[in-house]
Amino acid sequence: MSIEIENKVKELASEIGDVYKGNDWLIVKKYILKYLNPSLRTYFSKRNVNTKKHILNNFEKQLIDFYENKFNVRLILDEDKQHKN
Repeated sequence: MSIEIENKVKELASEIGDVYKGNDWLIVKKYILKYLNPSLRTYFSKRNVNTKKHILNNFEKQLIDFYENKFNVRLILDEDKQHKN
């Protein structure tokens, strides 16, 4: 992944982090995906085809760490929305 792509994603995370005070990962992810170029969305995980539940990939985990360092809020993916392997 290029630095430019990573910077754009972090910029969008910072935008929502300035106003959103919750800790729901899906709200932040949906905001980023809404304003991100569709060709760059491939870095984010997709829901499981059968269960329609979410999985965090390494890129998303790094973004959650970035968000926590910047805003002191640990984003979480609710257990009931998580796909179990």
